[in-house]
Amino acid sequence: MAINDVVLSALKRAVTAVKDEAPRPVPVELLKPLVDIARPGLHLHLDIEASRTIGAPIVTIANNSDTANLLAPLTRRQREVADLIINGLPNRAIATQLGISISTVKDHVHAILERLEMPSRTALVSAMRH
Repeated sequence: MAINDVVLSALKRAVTAVKDEAPRPVPVELLKPLVDIARPGLHLHLDIEASRTIGAPIVTIANNSDTANLLAPLTRRQREVADLIINGLPNRAIATQLGISISTVKDHVHAILERLEMPSRTALVSAMRH
């Protein structure tokens, strides 16, 4: 994956902000240029612990462009629930369609987000639609 100067500069500013301002959050304006490289299967990882060893954080970008692979870690039932989430169904509609309780849907949603390392169902939808 080629990283242009704008993205590289944005990464440098974000890493500097994390290094200099930790534990405060990185300002959103520093992260906006990174949106240009955001797409399904792309994971940006910032290893802050590396600072203790090498003196600076390490940024890694992993690209898994096959969206089918994004759902690969899920069970069959979790993929069914994920597909319904991606199609915009709320928990109650998912429960009705699959004939399960809302509580079970919530358990599946939580497990899906954890397994895929996503912060929200919105992130899942975004990852699958872009």
